[in-house]
Amino acid sequence: MNHDVTPEKGTSEGTIDPPNKYTVSPPQDSASCEGCPYPSVGFICWSPEGSCMKTEVEKISSRSKGR
Repeated sequence: MNHDVTPEKGTSEGTIDPPNKYTVSPPQDSASCEGCPYPSVGFICWSPEGSCMKTEVEKISSRSKGR
């Protein structure tokens, strides 16, 4: 049995570039962001079309209360 251990060469030799950075334009209606808990979570909560997670959750919540 061969017990010689030799390190394998890595697949990414050389320099490693930093990851690409992507930007998203700010929300169209920033007034609706007042008191919104979602940006502090660390993800983008609005879409380029103008909707945002806060208003979408409020719509869903109001539909479920009407049952």
